[in-house]
Amino acid sequence: MEAAKERDDGTHPTSWLAWSLAGLCVTMFVANFPLFALARSSRFPGGWGADLSVGNHLGGVLFLVFPLVGALIAAGRPRNPIGWILLADGLLWM
Repeated sequence: MEAAKERDDGTHPTSWLAWSLAGLCVTMFVANFPLFALARSSRFPGGWGADLSVGNHLGGVLFLVFPLVGALIAAGRPRNPIGWILLADGLLWM
């Protein structure tokens, strides 16, 4: 009976917060594309060690899994700390 009470129907403020944080992570990832294009067109000093390869940039897609799975968990079960930890981790990676 407690498991049924803990489930959220999507209108709770915590589910809005979870999906807003996940949306912020996706927005920050998409905002990286124009910045990446600008960085590739500029010249860096050799000592900076900046890796501007396309593969390195697209590897960031894997880090979008953290906030999206975290939002699914946190929106469905707001008291589960794993969802919030995944959201925080994804936000920090972005």
